[in-house]
Amino acid sequence: MIRDKFLPLLQQKYPNERVLVSPASGPIVVFPAKHSDVGELEIWDDGDEATISIGEITHGHFNPYKPELNQDEIDTEVTEMVLDFLEDMFADRILLWKARKGGSGGWQQLDFTEPLMEQSKDADYYVWSGPYGQVMPNNGR
Repeated sequence: MIRDKFLPLLQQKYPNERVLVSPASGPIVVFPAKHSDVGELEIWDDGDEATISIGEITHGHFNPYKPELNQDEIDTEVTEMVLDFLEDMFADRILLWKARKGGSGGWQQLDFTEPLMEQSKDADYYVWSGPYGQVMPNNGR
């Protein structure tokens, strides 16, 4: 299971974070919201992939999609992918968006090597710290 590989590494990487580790059912980890408009970050172990849900904004699936991998290799790759995503998320390097009238949401990595997606007036934008534009991304510049 992904959780067996993921939880020890998560606790090692974020020993001082306030996280809620769930029992076998439900999300394996919940990070309380840093900003109420963004909401909690939940991580689910779906067997061959992990799903990360971010409040009511969006969710994403993390899976290497390599059929030649055994379960242990999948668990390792998914764990690395999720830990990398969390590092970017908590450093405000993930741009989140949600359509204002319901419907779709999504995210884009703010690595500043690609142009920023065109922002729609019909969507709200966030980083982990709160509404995008009110919070400057922590990109080390």
